[in-house]
Amino acid sequence: MAAMIQAQYTLFGCAKREGDWYIAQCPPLDLTTQGRSLAEAKQNLEEAASLFFISCIERGTLDQALRELGFVKVGNHARRMPHNSFKMVIPVPMRFEKAQPCLA
Repeated sequence: MAAMIQAQYTLFGCAKREGDWYIAQCPPLDLTTQGRSLAEAKQNLEEAASLFFISCIERGTLDQALRELGFVKVGNHARRMPHNSFKMVIPVPMRFEKAQPCLA
């Protein structure tokens, strides 16, 4: 039996133009990427953030990685995003299969 579980993380990113490139950063995860357009830079940043979460979850190191980035567990308190930033919703698909029980 297969089941699909999907987590969703809401972060923020910032972007700026440098010459012919757009540089996009996600300060909370300390990620930086680039693209030839603003849309491409944002898309690349969202993909990098998704891969960060997938990698940490697969290795069982998400809690440790977030602590090393300075995160602490808190309640559901909304925080304001920095000026000139954009919201990113990062889907993290995970596929799990549950072994069928053996019938004797």
